[in-house]
Amino acid sequence: MAETEISLELLAALRSVADLLDFTWEDNPPIWMLGGSCGLLLHGVALGRKPRDIDLYADMGAAERLHEAMSAYAVDNPVEDRSNGCYSLLSHYRIGGMSVELVCGFRIYRGLSRYSVETVRLLRHAPLQVIPEIGMLRLMPLAHEFVFNILRGRADRYKAISSVMRMDMPRHLPPLQELIQHHQWGPSHMSVLEGQLDITRANA
Repeated sequence: MAETEISLELLAALRSVADLLDFTWEDNPPIWMLGGSCGLLLHGVALGRKPRDIDLYADMGAAERLHEAMSAYAVDNPVEDRSNGCYSLLSHYRIGGMSVELVCGFRIYRGLSRYSVETVRLLRHAPLQVIPEIGMLRLMPLAHEFVFNILRGRADRYKAISSVMRMDMPRHLPPLQELIQHHQWGPSHMSVLEGQLDITRANA
């Protein structure tokens, strides 16, 4: 666990989310992952402050099922959002006093870089796991959080994430390699990526 402790309110909300979105009994369940500050906290990344909301990521094909499962807590309906060089289908919920955002089909464009969140592609790097006191969750891989925060220009985040990744690079390098190979990266972003993890374009 990271230095920033998880609050009881957040713990209860995550437990509710895990319960509402438990599709483990289905043969072809909709795939979703916990990301953002909550995901980082559970990955053991030190944060400067406690998470204030819960970010869930999914592909477009899962949006309807996930929204339906949380509809009793919805504060709006899914709507396309195109702002700040990003695109996604967004919907919001209020669960146990916490704000929850469902982000589907997320894409971000920064300079020459183009990145899309594809949970199906990330799936084998994000096994379903039992989180104590919460339940069954998939966490967005740290490789995603790393490149995403580089694109956002959040040096505080990507530096904290890279310090955790460097402690176990054999685990984190394969998903990072896939993200580099399957998306477009401008020289400035690639330079930050390589510098933070001390890798070269050749072995990534």
